[in-house]
Amino acid sequence: MNSIFTEENLLAFTTAARFASFSKAAVELGLTTSAISYTIKRMETGLDVVLFNRNTRSIELTESGFYFYRKATDLLNDFHAIKRGIDTISQGIEARVRICINQLLYTPRHTARLLQVLKKQFPTCHITVTTEVYNGVWDSIINNQANIAVGAPDTLLDGGGIDYTDIGAIRWVFAIAPDHPLAFMPQPISESQLRLYPNIMVEDTAHTLNKKVGWLLHGQEAILVPDFNTKCQCQILGEGIGFLPEYMVSDAVAEGLLIIRTIHNPRQDSRMLLATQHAATGQVTQWIKKQFKPGGVLAEIYADLLYTLNSE
Repeated sequence: MNSIFTEENLLAFTTAARFASFSKAAVELGLTTSAISYTIKRMETGLDVVLFNRNTRSIELTESGFYFYRKATDLLNDFHAIKRGIDTISQGIEARVRICINQLLYTPRHTARLLQVLKKQFPTCHITVTTEVYNGVWDSIINNQANIAVGAPDTLLDGGGIDYTDIGAIRWVFAIAPDHPLAFMPQPISESQLRLYPNIMVEDTAHTLNKKVGWLLHGQEAILVPDFNTKCQCQILGEGIGFLPEYMVSDAVAEGLLIIRTIHNPRQDSRMLLATQHAATGQVTQWIKKQFKPGGVLAEIYADLLYTLNSE
């Protein structure tokens, strides 16, 4: 029976089913009608079912034939996908690329745009996206859970067979609810005043590397939340204080939900890197590296989240 499931046999069967005619299928495939008829009969014998009801003018799929048509179509699609995959791999296009994005740069809109341009450029490449916080990004690529890290922090730059390049920086602002007690304090606000209120923090997701603490004063209470959007909402509600990415608070500030204040010893800008495995030489990886350079497609996608360090 195994010889029944060849690409040629499945193509003959599905084409006959699609045209409801052996003769039309023969014309479409450049074969004789008798060759199509013989192939179908041989398949029916091997499967021990009738695939078509036949009369002098037409053919019609039986219930078994309709089921087999759906499965045969799936098999043909698999054949074609395997061929395309082999062809693209032979051209240096990776079969799979795993991308880890720093949560500071992760938004549904930006990630969807990233996937859109990658799938358009490399339709056969299977792409997966994960997100981590701070050194969790480095953890992901060092432990081979990701091939590419978008927005790796500049806390780990040497060793490990990793290549990296600057893609910009995150600018932080101290943002609080307009009715928060600190909103009425003279600026810059002192550390002794800041310590009185809890800091909303997103915890580093690193498992094998040391966890990084974004901003926390000695003796200050910390409230841990899973992501920066939650942190932003907590600060809008006045449940705590802290620094947020400038791009993230712009709408809330415009709507009067947050206000920006200056403090002593503000948080420094965070340099973001594009990191890749040194051994990753495939076309997808190289294209991503190129397109994150100034003027590249991916640099443009993330331009509203990052600013260029050397432009200041």
